[in-house]
Amino acid sequence: MDQFARPVDTSGADHPRPTEQTLQRVLTDRPPELRALYWRAARLQGEGTGAFAAELQPGGAIDLLPGTTLLFDTYFGAFFEAHWRMNTRLKALRLSVTVRGACVVRLLRRAIGVNTLVAETRVAATGRAQTVGFSVPERSSNFREYGLLYFEVTASMTGSGAEFIEAAWLGDEAPVPVSLGIVFCTFNRESFMAAVLEVMVADPVVMAGLDRVFIVNQGRPGLRQHASIAPFAEQLGARLTVIEQGNFGGAGGFTRGMLATLDDPGLTHCAFLDDDIRLEPDTIPRLTAFLSLANENVAVGGQMLDSVQPTRLYEAGAVIDNHSWFPRAILHNTDLLSADGLDSIAQPQSVHFNGWWCFAVSLEIVRRVGLPLPCFIRGDDAEYGMRLYRQGVFTTVLPGAAVWHEPFYLKLGNWQLYYETRNLLILAALHDRFSSRAALRRAGRSWLLHLLTFRYFGAALIMRGIADFLAGPEILDQDPQAIHAGIMALRQRYGAQPVQRRQVVEAAVVSRMPRGRPAFLFWFVVVLLRNALLPTSRAEPSLVQTAEFSWIGLRHAEHIVLDNWWEPEMSAYRRDRSVFWELTKQTLPLLLRLQRRGDRVAADWKAAAPRLTSVGFWRRYLGCDTAAETPAPPPR
Repeated sequence: MDQFARPVDTSGADHPRPTEQTLQRVLTDRPPELRALYWRAARLQGEGTGAFAAELQPGGAIDLLPGTTLLFDTYFGAFFEAHWRMNTRLKALRLSVTVRGACVVRLLRRAIGVNTLVAETRVAATGRAQTVGFSVPERSSNFREYGLLYFEVTASMTGSGAEFIEAAWLGDEAPVPVSLGIVFCTFNRESFMAAVLEVMVADPVVMAGLDRVFIVNQGRPGLRQHASIAPFAEQLGARLTVIEQGNFGGAGGFTRGMLATLDDPGLTHCAFLDDDIRLEPDTIPRLTAFLSLANENVAVGGQMLDSVQPTRLYEAGAVIDNHSWFPRAILHNTDLLSADGLDSIAQPQSVHFNGWWCFAVSLEIVRRVGLPLPCFIRGDDAEYGMRLYRQGVFTTVLPGAAVWHEPFYLKLGNWQLYYETRNLLILAALHDRFSSRAALRRAGRSWLLHLLTFRYFGAALIMRGIADFLAGPEILDQDPQAIHAGIMALRQRYGAQPVQRRQVVEAAVVSRMPRGRPAFLFWFVVVLLRNALLPTSRAEPSLVQTAEFSWIGLRHAEHIVLDNWWEPEMSAYRRDRSVFWELTKQTLPLLLRLQRRGDRVAADWKAAAPRLTSVGFWRRYLGCDTAAETPAPPPR
């Protein structure tokens, strides 16, 4: 193992190796509530007793009291070696650490739950900053030996302590040039968009490597001149292009940005970022470095951290469940402050797709597999990732490249259910998972559960989603605003009534699940007949928590208020016999058609997919038949 210690050369004579690039900066100057994701301090066994402390200085250096150990076995501080070794051409890996004062610098590897010392170097107190380096060659008899690499700095027990100055993980393979076009899609979220741009322009490393930024604005016009955006637009200059268009949903916004990247001959890759994220700025350089070394047919996604619980991983990609057809999140709700949590993400997981809160792919792959499906929202990322997967392009979800995003438990139950229902059926049809029998079982079950829990708006949305799937692929040629207006009209007819939290509502008596299949079937028939036959009651509402909300739990209820805990308002649902029959009469013929004609309609969807994902279709659909003018900015 190559180890070296040398004074820092401030004259500029110590040039980096021609092919060496920074893969990952070691970051320290982050807000206190997030700092444990980057570094931590401790007094290790054998390093004496007494107080220990690490004090962050302006600029990112950290002062260590004697005997204090600074550890980077953290989510953003560690280097997740397995993901890089298995998905890129990386062979020669190097760690560079700059310190001042008497200390020991150790390089360790954590794999299969075991920490192993790889190498260590003792640094003498010379009064000058010194750089300690470790080479990490590609040596492994089994890929499971790769895990996460991290380092620690221990200040000597004698003397006045030590100072950590900076560190970086470096790769010494010839990178493929990457020119990244970053695409945002936004709708009336100027303050959120400004916050993301502020983080980007404040980081010199991000700005130095930034090629193009495309913001597709589908909300209020004049985004570039907006008071919160204009200062950052001025700093980005010609590198920023703002595209104004009507609201075509996330699918239309991101695809418009993807078209702009395809029109720019200077770009090689495209990245999608949500407008409402909290961005770790080093995510962009980390994704760029990963793409520059990536194996053929590899896309990369950033992980989604929970913005409400910021030290928890919400999702690291997802797979499409064979039984339900719904996405199933990988590594959901993982505690990133625990060793077990880091162990669970240290080995790459197979996924079908990564959400578009942070996703990047080469334009060569885009030209080969086509553009996303025009499905407005909910399912565009899943379908595109599934298409990549089935054409041999595999998505790596890279730990340490991440954004904080609003968790999905804050977005329960609204008009999005229409898109989820319709697009789920389309996804199954396009990717050979569809059968009329399975579609009838899944869609019919979901519709019935909404009906028996008095969520008539949800039942109507499912009904409309089934109907529009059966209408065939021509439905996606229609104006998406007209489709969306039809959905909003359903809310006027069937929507729940809001209830203020200050209103006192007595708790409901929730029935328990019956034991045994005969009892279950008996109560199912009772609940069904009760909804169909008993007149609507004027009973006062009672409160039900989301965890207790089910048709069997409400078998004696008439009027309930649902508290999902996160929403500022609660929702009231009342059993209504006339609405029950109205929706039943409309939906049963649709379910019969789904059972009889579903396979034929699914074949029509599959046959139309190449047209719906073509550049020509999208230019006509968005009203940009000619290539947009996206001139390359002047050299930086």
